[in-house]
Amino acid sequence: MLLQLPFKQFATATFLLFTFVPALGQQLPVIKANTPKAKIRIGTHIQEGSWGIDASVKPDILDVYVPAANIPVTFITDQDSIQFQVKPNSFQEFVILVNGKDSARTAIKGIPIVPRAHYSEEYKKSHSGKTSVEIPAFYELINIVFALTAEGRKDNGLIMKNTPYYTDVMQWFDKFSDEPVVKSINAELSESDAYSALKMDAYSFGLEGNKVVKSPVYDRIGFSNSNNLQHQVAGLQDFLVKSNFPEFFAKHQPYYNELIVTYRDSIGVPEMQKWLNTNFPSTRYESFKIIFSPLVAGNQSATWFNYDGFKEAQAHVNFPFRNRKVPHILSNEAQLVAAGSILFTELNHAFINPESEKPEYVTRIQKAFTDLSIWNDPDKPAKYYESPSESFNEYMNWALVCLRYADYAPKSEQQRLVSDTEKMLVEMRGFRKFAAFDQFLVPLYKNRKKGQVLADLYPQIVAWFEKNGK
Repeated sequence: MLLQLPFKQFATATFLLFTFVPALGQQLPVIKANTPKAKIRIGTHIQEGSWGIDASVKPDILDVYVPAANIPVTFITDQDSIQFQVKPNSFQEFVILVNGKDSARTAIKGIPIVPRAHYSEEYKKSHSGKTSVEIPAFYELINIVFALTAEGRKDNGLIMKNTPYYTDVMQWFDKFSDEPVVKSINAELSESDAYSALKMDAYSFGLEGNKVVKSPVYDRIGFSNSNNLQHQVAGLQDFLVKSNFPEFFAKHQPYYNELIVTYRDSIGVPEMQKWLNTNFPSTRYESFKIIFSPLVAGNQSATWFNYDGFKEAQAHVNFPFRNRKVPHILSNEAQLVAAGSILFTELNHAFINPESEKPEYVTRIQKAFTDLSIWNDPDKPAKYYESPSESFNEYMNWALVCLRYADYAPKSEQQRLVSDTEKMLVEMRGFRKFAAFDQFLVPLYKNRKKGQVLADLYPQIVAWFEKNGK
């Protein structure tokens, strides 16, 4: 059974002793098991029951992504254990003897970790100090394929459907819904939470005419150790040729440009960056990218890079379409500030995540969020924030939205915007104590001492979570 595990940096574990005995004609180490499951430990991180022992596959290979240095990998059965120091490009075999009779030949393959990006001097020069807003061609192609899948057709918030553009997409591409790549991607969407990973990694590819090409800058976009979309590229290449996607994309370029200009000029992107740079002075990025599709609905994500002496932050978001059927009770100025909130929540992560990872906060946050049920309703979307750091950062994420309202929204409308945000986070998303936290943080921020920024308030912020996590 193939299994791909993420690499994490851990301290070296103690080396375990094992004996070598003849097996399958070779002198391979053998460990014993009475059950068909094993635990795997990479460094000190254990994944319970993550390996199914299968004697029919010879050998059954575990892929482990490793850095330049060795990393200890341990197989643990109900009877025995074995450990190897895994190096990049290494291949180490052993045998798991099940119930004294079935020999499961097993191997560990060390795969070197490739940097997610490489920034050339030319790239750094042309992108330093700049913000780009993009609807890339191949990125739009994968979103169109999402729209054609059975999962994308559901009323699940995956695809923005109430626009003329969606109608154009379906009229042009619906007859290609049975293409193999559409069915294959649908299977991934239905079997796992693959949407964000596939969508983001699409940005590591581009188009030259009718040909899909790999980006010269990005190996992958998300935080995975491999590109999640690579195995679908051949099918997507066939799809774009059969459907004449380049013609569709060119035909809609004026529409894309209109959305790009609105995003760039109307919802306060420069002030968002200024606000974040001011309030998190220890975090800096040379380049910002806003990447979106008019088909993206409720799923947003963020990533950031630090390679070759260059730091870049990316927000993968939707377009803030206004719902024309809902009567607007806010002024146009307030609506524009609110329209930038989703983008702001993704740009935030490139700042608040590094801040919360500072040594003086990590252990305190872990302890404050020991019992996640205090903070997150297990029956609402908050349940997907499954670690203390994820939960803390999401509380901070939306609280920053309210702080931005306090700084940029019309004063007469700030309370409505803040109250609506608190209601949404508590009642819809299930962050049980968000309103209480927000009502602590907003006045703390407004009444901060002269010269203080938000990062200076983190000791008091973390203390609030410690006090209220009981």
